Amino acid sequence: MNNVVSKVAVVGSGISGAVCASTLARNGVSVTVFDSARGPGGRMSQRREISEDGNELLFDHGAPFFTVSNADALALVHEWESGGLVAEWKVNFGSYDCISKKFVNGQQDGTSKKYVGVPGMNSICKTLCNQPGVESKFGMGVGKLEWLEDEKLWSVMGLDGQSLGHFKGVVASDKNVVSPRFRQVTGQPPPLDLSFAPELAVKLEDIPVNPCFALMLAFAEPLSLIPLKGFSFQNSKVLSWAHCDSSKPGRSTTRQVFSFCIIREVMNIALSHL
Repeated sequence: MNNVVSKVAVVGSGISGAVCASTLARNGVSVTVFDSARGPGGRMSQRREISEDGNELLFDHGAPFFTVSNADALALVHEWESGGLVAEWKVNFGSYDCISKKFVNGQQDGTSKKYVGVPGMNSICKTLCNQPGVESKFGMGVGKLEWLEDEKLWSVMGLDGQSLGHFKGVVASDKNVVSPRFRQVTGQPPPLDLSFAPELAVKLEDIPVNPCFALMLAFAEPLSLIPLKGFSFQNSKVLSWAHCDSSKPGRSTTRQVFSFCIIREVMNIALSHL
C-alpha cells in the first residue's frame, strides 16, 4: 500500500469484520468498525449470566467452535493460538439418536481440529477490534451508505440519519446491509441500495440467513449420563446440536453449562420472531 493513510469503515464486528479490520489496520489503514450490538462477536457471541448462588455462567450461544481447512487461515489461527487467544478443544464428540435414545460415535474426531476462543468465543473479535489502528463503535447501527461522486468518498449515516463520517472505502461484513430483513427489524430500507449493481444484488439474495433459537442451561451437578461434550441430534424435529461450554479450555465454572441449538421443524417459529 502507498504511504497515504486511507480511512475505511467496516460494518459488523463478527469474525469476518473483525479479521478484516485487523488486517487492514496492520497494513496502515485507519479503520472504524460500526456495530449495532453492545459489543463484538456476531455469530461468535457469548452470554454471561450470574446464578442465584453468585457463580458466573458463560454460554457460547453462537458458534460453539470452528475448524480450519485453508492454509492461510491456519497460519493466522496458529498466531492466535501462540498468543493464548484460541485453544484446541480436545474432547469427545458424537451424536445422539432420538429414536434409539443412545449416544453414538463417541470417539474423538481426528479429521479436523476444533478451536475455541479463550476465555470465550467472542474473545477473538474483542481482541481484533481493539488493535492499534482500529476504532470500534458499538451500539451504533448503520442506516445508510451513500457514494459521493464529487468527493470520491462513502458517506456513512446512522439509523437516526446523523453522519458517522466519510470514508475512502466500506466493507460490509453483515448481509443485513442489503437484506430486506433490515426493514423488518428497523422499519427502514436497507442501508445500501444495490440498484446500480443488479447482478451483485441477485448473488447476495442467494446467500442464506437461517435464524434459530439457542437454549442455554446450567446444571448444579455433572450430567453423568452424557458421555460426550459435544453432539448432534439424529432423528429430531427440534434439536440440532448441543455442546458443553464449561468443558472448553479457559472456562472456569463450578457448574456444567450447555448450549443447545433449536432448529429444523421450528424454523418457521424462529422466523416469525426475528
